[in-house]
Amino acid sequence: MRLTTRKTVLGTAALITAIVASAALAQSGTRLIVNGKTVSSQIRIINGRPYVPLSDMARAMNGTAVKSNGNYLIQMDGVDTTTPDAESSTPRVAGGANEVHGTHGRLGSVIFTGKWRFSALSVDHTDSYDSQFLPSTQHFVPNGDNEELVVVHCRVKNAMNIAHTMFMSSVHPHNIALTDDNGQSYSPMAFDKRTGSTDESPSMLPGSQTEFAILFSVPKGTNLKDLVYSLQIAYEDYPDGGTDVRISLNP
Repeated sequence: MRLTTRKTVLGTAALITAIVASAALAQSGTRLIVNGKTVSSQIRIINGRPYVPLSDMARAMNGTAVKSNGNYLIQMDGVDTTTPDAESSTPRVAGGANEVHGTHGRLGSVIFTGKWRFSALSVDHTDSYDSQFLPSTQHFVPNGDNEELVVVHCRVKNAMNIAHTMFMSSVHPHNIALTDDNGQSYSPMAFDKRTGSTDESPSMLPGSQTEFAILFSVPKGTNLKDLVYSLQIAYEDYPDGGTDVRISLNP
């Protein structure tokens, strides 16, 4: 009995020591910070590597950690992640101005690709449009009587460490298009931008940005679905390089 009691006491003491050591690590003041916000203070050092609870990471991504079919998933708000390889499971990381790391976003969100920060700011339906950014004012109308102009106002920021221009071309649009709920796509008819170049944006220094508008002529009554935009460095990514982003235009 004394031997058993001794083992029990030793085991309990070891357990208490482990708990105290673990608590000391958690209370050491080390924090995980994402985009300037503390998302976890429960950092554990295991074999020299820092770890945080999955629930904390999920909160940082505006989601919830769930277990499904033996796997742990981060369920995003309004996104189906019931299968680990779901195309729509691109993580949406919390950040300034609703920043999204990936290639899918919504109107008003900022998509960060590692090279560019891109956002579609607004969508207008109109019978005509006078340019706001071109060096000289131009007047635009739809291609036909049964069509209307769709004007998508956008902003792009150079996130690289050297100056670049980006393709903004209705002549070589690559995958730039509007899509509708019937599976149709519409190529841009013109760009309103702060340069007279046919294909390029103005040159952007590191950290600088430019606003522009993309003009489409579509049949009246078209129910828009997405804007697809090819973020290509001119002319480094020509013809098929760069990253395509998709912006949902639904409210």
